[in-house]
Amino acid sequence: MHQNSPFLYWFVGFGVTSAAVIAALAVRQARQRTRDLAAVAQQMGFTFLGKNWRGPVLSPQFKTSLLQRASGGVFSNVMTGSTGGLQVSIFDYTYGTGKNSVTLTLACFSQEEDLPPFELRPENIFDKIGDAVVHSDIDFDSNPEFSRRYHLRGPDETRIRMLFSPSLLAYLEQIPPVQNWHVEASGTSLIIYRQRWPAKATEVPALLNEASAIARTILASAGVKVKIGGT
Repeated sequence: MHQNSPFLYWFVGFGVTSAAVIAALAVRQARQRTRDLAAVAQQMGFTFLGKNWRGPVLSPQFKTSLLQRASGGVFSNVMTGSTGGLQVSIFDYTYGTGKNSVTLTLACFSQEEDLPPFELRPENIFDKIGDAVVHSDIDFDSNPEFSRRYHLRGPDETRIRMLFSPSLLAYLEQIPPVQNWHVEASGTSLIIYRQRWPAKATEVPALLNEASAIARTILASAGVKVKIGGT
């Protein structure tokens, strides 16, 4: 019977210790993020709910929302308030498990207008390949730059085309591509976020300002009375 070498015990012990240290650091960072975001919420005049939130009401008609596609995720660091006459919730959403987990910071605007469900995001090479077969992308001959940059889809193309007026298309064209905004309409909720890592606490006020400008412009195109350019 072979005896285990001291190196093996050392290696296993080192791995267990490292995993424990990494887990402890992750917990510490998460707690610090919560404290920082709670402070930011107070500065913005928002109410910080933490994890005490069930999420927005979403339409089952077309599951465009990240919250529906990646269902079963966890809401955290939720703050609620208003900007420009619109109710908004800002929160972290974590989905996936282990090393494959993803956390994003989303802004969800709630209002009374029932928008046509749609998903708007930067177009990539896979969208171009897929659209050659499925033809799901809604393009506008009048705005080739918009059609080149964005992938727009939804079940009611007629209503979506009515919503995306010339002024809205022109507005979206002038947003720098590097900002990588994703917009999803579901029922009375309009969800806006960047497809990348969670926003730093110091970035949340700017995220709110930029996302609310997009939300107000879309809702104004839908005929909702909003304060364009105001908070």
